[in-house]
Amino acid sequence: MAFSNNFSLSLELSKIVPLAPIVNVASKNLLAVVRNLQNSGSDWITEHDLGAIFGRCYIDPPFMRTFKNVVKHSNVYQITGIAELVLEIGAGPTVIQALDNAALFSMVVQISLLVWAHKTTSLALSLAKALEFRASTEDRNIPRYDALLGTLRCISQQTCGFMWELQFAAVEEKLKETLHLDNINLQRPIAHVVLRSLIDALPAVQRFPESHFLSLGTAEGVSTIVIWAHRVLGLTVEVRSENYSVKFGNGPAMVLIDRGSIDSRPQDEVALLSETEDVIFQASPDWLEDPQLEPANLHPMEGYGSKIVEWYFEDQAVGRLLVVRIIKSCLQTIQEVLDYQAQNSVDVTNNDTIPTKECIISIGKILFPAYHVLSSDVEAVQDEVNLARADWDSDGVRQIIMPFEMESKSHEHMVKYVRIVFKRLCVIILALTRIRNVEDCRKAPLSTNMLPKTKYMVVCLTTVRESFSLLALLFLGKAPDQYDIDRAVVISHRGWSLCISSIRASDPGDLCTDLALVQGVPSRLGERKDWIMDAATGVTWDCDRDLGAACETYEVVASETEQVSVKSFLPLSTAKHMIGTTTVSTRKCFVVFTTFSCMESVDGPSAYIRMGFRYMQDLFWDTCSTSSCEHSFRANDQITVQSNVWVFKGLLGSLGTQGSEGLAAKIVRYKSDKSGVSGEVANNVVPAISLQPVEVSESVEATSGPSEQSLSSTSTVDQRLQVLIAEGKRHVHISQSAKNKAVRWILLGNFRSFLGDRAFPTFATFYLRHSECCVDCAISFVKERGRGVFEHVGLIA
Repeated sequence: MAFSNNFSLSLELSKIVPLAPIVNVASKNLLAVVRNLQNSGSDWITEHDLGAIFGRCYIDPPFMRTFKNVVKHSNVYQITGIAELVLEIGAGPTVIQALDNAALFSMVVQISLLVWAHKTTSLALSLAKALEFRASTEDRNIPRYDALLGTLRCISQQTCGFMWELQFAAVEEKLKETLHLDNINLQRPIAHVVLRSLIDALPAVQRFPESHFLSLGTAEGVSTIVIWAHRVLGLTVEVRSENYSVKFGNGPAMVLIDRGSIDSRPQDEVALLSETEDVIFQASPDWLEDPQLEPANLHPMEGYGSKIVEWYFEDQAVGRLLVVRIIKSCLQTIQEVLDYQAQNSVDVTNNDTIPTKECIISIGKILFPAYHVLSSDVEAVQDEVNLARADWDSDGVRQIIMPFEMESKSHEHMVKYVRIVFKRLCVIILALTRIRNVEDCRKAPLSTNMLPKTKYMVVCLTTVRESFSLLALLFLGKAPDQYDIDRAVVISHRGWSLCISSIRASDPGDLCTDLALVQGVPSRLGERKDWIMDAATGVTWDCDRDLGAACETYEVVASETEQVSVKSFLPLSTAKHMIGTTTVSTRKCFVVFTTFSCMESVDGPSAYIRMGFRYMQDLFWDTCSTSSCEHSFRANDQITVQSNVWVFKGLLGSLGTQGSEGLAAKIVRYKSDKSGVSGEVANNVVPAISLQPVEVSESVEATSGPSEQSLSSTSTVDQRLQVLIAEGKRHVHISQSAKNKAVRWILLGNFRSFLGDRAFPTFATFYLRHSECCVDCAISFVKERGRGVFEHVGLIA
């Protein structure tokens, strides 16, 4: 008979194993404990409700010592220039409290296991249903779904250092060997009715093993149940399948799992039996009401690729052959990009940097440790065709993939599997090259069920910005809203955080091109959040009064052979960081931006300029950077302007304008007063060039420049440029900032407004001087990157 139609599980089993006593916190400390748990995202009442139920089980002593030694440590990682905004690593309020409370610790261990095997949202829903089912009619004080979800996420974050995957790998390998199962028959999610029953049945069996015996008829989540009952609780478990059986532990089995046969699966039934084999209770599923538990499908980065390859190809030799060619194709893809850049003298932005061969090989060893791939193995492959980008229906490709054919599948069917695995893993390897600390991320969990769809995917070297979106998808296990991704600075999930580098740098020259994946959760003064995002996109100008013509006018201050001092034209003060909180798509986030104040007089700041960290990173990605040099650079140094170089001051367009409006009519004025030239260029590019000549409004005597015609008092802007175009050389426009970090950010934002604007057809790109590079070497570096055709190139000095 169905258990739910006759009596309450909670009432019956509570007579066998009463709820565990939890509250032992002195009243004077209770408020602080509750506040700390709330700031971390958990809920004190929910934790104690779960502790009272799961805490009735005691953890197997050897396993308890191992788990406690891993999760008890905590640390703080400074990720930003904002002192109070950090990444908190390891034990938080939930785990710290559990270390001194046996019932809470038992709950933390069991929940940590369940959240690794199941999608957190589906587990929270299943637990909410289970707790509602087991509650008596009189007692309806059960945890809410959102409170459960917050608590599950906190436990997942704070216990992420424990490698549950190693436990699953050992159990599943034994199940496959003895029961002759394949990967498809080893799904980890537990059926809802089984989970609901185990919550109360496992404590009864553990406390009274002589008089209680648990029988399960299920093919779902067998490995999860074995780890829960045997590894965590120390019970002896036997699993049967057709004519085979395997036992975990010594002595008579206390838990029997009958998973049926491959062709005939049981109906997820649970029965708790007495020593005389009388049924104490039994339960069967309600197909209309029971929620479906979804798999988390997680795997640490180390062995991630091996797991995917083994899923499709159990033959070790076939899998290794595939892995070698995957790595080879990634190297070929990198070489194709290098060849193209060499042939075309391309300006490489910080968004398009090229990873090294050693980086590809290193990532291959992390992803595929089971296949022991060496550099020599990859170099031995003589395939001239790049399988990642080739036509798989061609005869040449068919000959290469023939060794992948398996006897159990047709060749056409096998080609489909090879193509899916091959291209997906190539894209993932190329994206992982953008993580600068990839060697330290071996434990980072990645989702195996949200790989890019091959149908819409072309294997290529993804930019850093594209890799951030792809890695976020693999990291979160689902595709987030692209608008949220474009504003994200730090994305945290299951105790790890994917970060961009602008969160740590105050000067654009100090930024790193690549991303970082580190263990920890964003925290501010004990308050934990899931993401860090920009408070707003773009740059905001908040002016109290006019900043002066020097900030708004794009003016020539020096040309070739002239002397000019390197100092800032815009006096901006040190940045001030602003932090807030919000909720975006159910995610709790910190929102941040940086404010620069312009000190133009003793009366105080005349303007505030605001930028988000992600916007600052995008600015850096869209620029090119010079290399460092052995010379020193000091503010206010005098430099002699080289040929084909102009030095400007001011900003493109009116202050705060985000486009070409109002700029087309502006004239580039050449400053004839060479004495005491102190101007700075605010932009790296020449202003808009109208199709018709624009007459200079006043006569300016030309004293130097590319030619007499180009700087004559009657010449137009177009005429000057035409002379330079005839010379066929790259023309550099310098905007100096004299190491003023704030000004360098403002210039980057100002230039980016016109990047790709069709109103500025002569604008090519702009460079950022490395903080350890002098101006003369920076100019030479930029000019050497020319493609032999006339271009306007900006340089932020």
